[in-house]
Amino acid sequence: MSKKDRLKAQSQKQIIERRELEEEEREAREAARHKQSKSAKKMLKKAKHGRYGKEPWMFMVIKLLMLLPFAWSGIYYGLIMIFGTFGGYIEPQPPAWVGWCMLAGDIIVLGGILTEFFKKHIPAFVVIAVGTGLYLRAAQYFIDYLTDRLDKVWVEEEMQSINTDYMKHHYPMAAVAALELIILVWWIILKLLASRKAKLLRDTAPVKSIVED
Repeated sequence: MSKKDRLKAQSQKQIIERRELEEEEREAREAARHKQSKSAKKMLKKAKHGRYGKEPWMFMVIKLLMLLPFAWSGIYYGLIMIFGTFGGYIEPQPPAWVGWCMLAGDIIVLGGILTEFFKKHIPAFVVIAVGTGLYLRAAQYFIDYLTDRLDKVWVEEEMQSINTDYMKHHYPMAAVAALELIILVWWIILKLLASRKAKLLRDTAPVKSIVED
């Protein structure tokens, strides 16, 4: 082989090696870009459910705590007042709207709690807030009536705090909405933090230069 042919072959070899090196670099950049993209998608998924791709375990604790005030006020004392209103066991007889309002509040709050267990935080908060408002509106009727009567009529000493007792019976229902608000705010904060980190990953991902084409 002549010197010219050897130089030509060496040049061709260098060209092939350079192209192989460029191809390896391109594949490495693509792999890095794909890895960053997967990381961003993963962070976006985490943004939906919390820091580790699922809700914090404390969410379940709060959900279970919500059942306590609901059982105390909504189920136990709520049903007593509802049956008392519709059955004529309360004197003087409250207006029918009071019983219906409390019944609707109980049902709506229960629906909101079930919605929360399906991890629908925003709809759950709206539903629970509406239901709690209805329930407390009805409960306030009894509390206002008793307070007014205590101001006008003499009662025995053990009965002088009956309006306060009613508050203790029915006001805990507000804790259901308060606990749901805690979940909602916590979830929004986790979502914002995860979205911000995902955006940072996307912004810092390798970008293909126009000189590579």
